[in-house]
Amino acid sequence: MTLTDKRVLVTGASRDIGRGIALDLAGRGATVVGTYNTGAAEAEELLALGLKEMVHLDHLDREGAAATLERLAADGPFHGIVNNAAVIEFASWESSLDSWDRVVDVNLRGPLATTIALAPAMAPGGSIVNISSTAAATGSFDTLAYSASKAALTNLTKSLANVLGPSGIRVNTVSPCHLDVDAPADSAGLTPLGRNAFPDDIASVVAFLLGDDARFVTGADLTVDGGYTAADALAKRAFHAG
Repeated sequence: MTLTDKRVLVTGASRDIGRGIALDLAGRGATVVGTYNTGAAEAEELLALGLKEMVHLDHLDREGAAATLERLAADGPFHGIVNNAAVIEFASWESSLDSWDRVVDVNLRGPLATTIALAPAMAPGGSIVNISSTAAATGSFDTLAYSASKAALTNLTKSLANVLGPSGIRVNTVSPCHLDVDAPADSAGLTPLGRNAFPDDIASVVAFLLGDDARFVTGADLTVDGGYTAADALAKRAFHAG
């Protein structure tokens, strides 16, 4: 699938899923503008690998982020936006308020602020993809803010699809499971496909949603988890045991 002549913003592009998405889209001919917060060295590497521009963007700096988004909007319309930038903080539920505002600001307010800034000037047929998580569908133990923010992002996506649809802009969510680079050693066995996700697995689905083949897909949440959320781990173990 080619994305030639499409200008796409990928937030949080310096590492992991964001990096995989940015490189995949550039490989398909898109003009990719990426954002980063702490990954300055990785940002330089991505420029050498074909990204058009890497821009510093810290969603916790609301004024600075707003100025950056305003400048990006003035540079010309985007055909696609991938809201990938996110943070996760581990804490007991009793102390989760300590990190709540930081996590929600980046994971939920950030995508909304980016959409508000850039969507009005998007090219006809524009597409927005918000990167959520399978954590949105389950409760958590030590990442309450992260799971709650991703669940809210999935719902926000549906609302944005409603209000932006009349302008011809599609809004969808992609929900990955654990990445192989940071997953527990035994997590691959919990999926029917027997492995964890790689960034390319997520990137190809994002490319589909940004492309013309998905022209009638909006308000959807595409789960990309190798069947992780479809399997009952205990039932799977019992089945294979006998």
